[in-house]
Amino acid sequence: MITINAWAAKEKGGLLEKFTYQNEIRPLETLVKVKYCSLTRGDIRFIDNFWGDIVYPVVPGLEIIGVVEEIGNEVKNLKIGEYVGIGYQIGSCFKCEYCLSGKEQFCASQKVIPVNGYGGLAEKIIVDYRFCFPLPKNLQTPEAAPLMCSGLTPFSAIRKAGVKRGMKTGVIGIGSLGHLAIQVLNKMGCDITAFSHSKNKEAILNKLGANEFSSSTDDKELSRFDRKFDFIISTSSASLNWNQYLKALKPNGTLCFVGLPPENVSFKAELLADYAQKTILGNYIGSRKDMNELLKFAAENEIKAIANIFPIKEVNEAVGKMRNSEIPFSTVVVV
Repeated sequence: MITINAWAAKEKGGLLEKFTYQNEIRPLETLVKVKYCSLTRGDIRFIDNFWGDIVYPVVPGLEIIGVVEEIGNEVKNLKIGEYVGIGYQIGSCFKCEYCLSGKEQFCASQKVIPVNGYGGLAEKIIVDYRFCFPLPKNLQTPEAAPLMCSGLTPFSAIRKAGVKRGMKTGVIGIGSLGHLAIQVLNKMGCDITAFSHSKNKEAILNKLGANEFSSSTDDKELSRFDRKFDFIISTSSASLNWNQYLKALKPNGTLCFVGLPPENVSFKAELLADYAQKTILGNYIGSRKDMNELLKFAAENEIKAIANIFPIKEVNEAVGKMRNSEIPFSTVVVV
């Protein structure tokens, strides 16, 4: 057995405290020494048991970069000393129709952090090697950690929607997912409008590749975009006027949700089909193939997060700043 030192919330909404647990390396697993671990909005919701599926103590951290320390005797294509990234999904059955068709993210028996296992706010983590992804040298940095979920999710959605060079695109909600989505769309050669309630982000978003900036909540301002966009992706958890965004789509455009508003989403159905053939699309993380393609694309195009970086001793300060919306993009902890 291996003793692992971690940081856990021991009750709903609790502070992160030092926590020790034991685990063993099974034949298909690898022991990874954690170097960097993001704190996401999802992690905060897990600490708070927002979805009701958490058992305490909970060790959050679902975007991880680390170094392989040990491998099980059935592990292939990973070497000790190699840098790897680990995301939200850490297991699947590899037997069902979805796993066999390369869509492991839909496996009914999947394992995810931190519902089915302790996360990356720890000195080490043990994970099925098939969900450890080798990282090129330029992604072995704190700013690359958010790619493992906040980057994968919009990247997979953009690919699924068939977005192509030259398309008019919009990104709603410019936090961790949104600012990475802008970089991906920019490197794909798309025209991008960023929608946010935070006007102070406009200058930096232009540097990331946004061609235009708009309020995400001002109906008068949104009305000027009627029939402009081929694709709009919402990374926001806010409740917005979705009718305005459907009007902003071209007749065969797509509105994709990767952010999850807590309230029901409502819109006029006629906007989908009245002189139009518009699509509403949802997307859940991505497959292992999507992850490898994302990491290749990000490495080639120097895509990384804008991150506030904290040492592990300041992890609760980081959580507090996230709760107070004081961090505009991504949060990464150096373990």
